[in-house]
Amino acid sequence: INPNHPVIVDLLAKVKASESDEAAGNTAEVLFQTALIESGYEIADPSALVNRVYRLMSKELGVDPDSPLKEIEVPEDEEEAEEEEKDDSEEGDEEEKPEKEDL
Repeated sequence: INPNHPVIVDLLAKVKASESDEAAGNTAEVLFQTALIESGYEIADPSALVNRVYRLMSKELGVDPDSPLKEIEVPEDEEEAEEEEKDDSEEGDEEEKPEKEDL
């Protein structure tokens, strides 16, 4: 971790201003865990990191991370069209692959 990086400098200022700043603590935790991963180490609780990242992303996007999920119904016609497109693309992929005999 580069102590001169603007993120680190800002994070330090926030912690000095308020040691109980929850956002600063979460940011520091994410920063530390991602540094561990980047260095080749494994983290003890990957799901905790993922949860923190999702919460940070939600806040950045202005979305309440605790808001309930909204079910979105896809009309059947669209689902069928998507399935047909998927089937067609898979068939096209098979046709493009050369057989072993052709090699």
